[in-house]
Amino acid sequence: MTTRPPLRAAATRVIATPLQVAALVVAGLLVWRLADVLLLAFGAVLVAVLLHALADPLIRRRVPRPLALGAAVAGLTAAVAAMAWLFGQQLSIQVATLGELLPRAWEALQARLSTSVVGSWILDDLRRFPHADGLIVDTASEFLRGSATAAAATVIVMFCGLYIAFHPGTYLGGLLRLLPLPRRGRAAEVLAACGGALNRWLLGQLASMAVVAATVTAGLWWAGVPSPLALGVLAGAAQFVPVIGPWAATAPGLVLAAAQGPDTLALAAVVYLGASQFEANVLTPLLLRQMVELPMGVTLFAVLAMGVLFGPLGVLLATPLAVVAYVLVRHLYVEDLLQDRATPGGTAEPSP
Repeated sequence: MTTRPPLRAAATRVIATPLQVAALVVAGLLVWRLADVLLLAFGAVLVAVLLHALADPLIRRRVPRPLALGAAVAGLTAAVAAMAWLFGQQLSIQVATLGELLPRAWEALQARLSTSVVGSWILDDLRRFPHADGLIVDTASEFLRGSATAAAATVIVMFCGLYIAFHPGTYLGGLLRLLPLPRRGRAAEVLAACGGALNRWLLGQLASMAVVAATVTAGLWWAGVPSPLALGVLAGAAQFVPVIGPWAATAPGLVLAAAQGPDTLALAAVVYLGASQFEANVLTPLLLRQMVELPMGVTLFAVLAMGVLFGPLGVLLATPLAVVAYVLVRHLYVEDLLQDRATPGGTAEPSP
């Protein structure tokens, strides 16, 4: 009679272990199959973080959170509407012109290159790749035109971000209830740290994008490159994807500048190089005091890995995902598991 409870407990453990493994496998398959949906959900979280960052100054002045968020949404909408009214028509014309000029500029550049020995070598190397002649033009045109699917996904992300921003407790509480009760306090602290890191990164990134867009627009206008506003907006938006994005956004501008002549090409190259150096050596170090200090090597490998796994959407959200992963590893693995906490002097000492 006394052996039944231990036998029953052992049988329960034998049955529970395969069920837990099966549940983990099913959860992993669901995450893999729903990766795009989960990435869009993460995009909605970024929208909510941005709205909270804009509303935070009002909240600190004791304005009720719903009113502060409403003011942030109204202010952001008014700013976008004002930008569209001031520059929308000119930007749309320049984008259309850019789509028409790029194929001609690429053909003119090939004609120029074919007249020299070095240029012929470059063209021969490019033609070894499939569809190399239209690679730059097609890539830039696809980036500029977008698609109906991307537009619909953007609308969904924006509205979901609004819901999360106005009712964060509902979503955060539901997420915490999935965890064991003793772990919920620490999980709430870690999620708050992730939110703070995303907040700092996002504000710094938006400032960097705006400065680069303005700098490139003014510089290309001075250099005489066609469609400077469209190219400047493209360069600013490309800053969201580090390293790869700025290089990709440079190609259309240099192609158009090369079609105008070597002097224009040299000036455009100086503009792009100067903007990138200013962003990397002046703007980013100043903003790092307010941003999360994510190593550039980690960022680059995150972009490459997310691009291989999830395609363009993964590349777009790779950096904020790397920010969250960096915070999670630091708190859950380094501090909690390894019991290794950084001292104020910057060194690491085991916690007692």
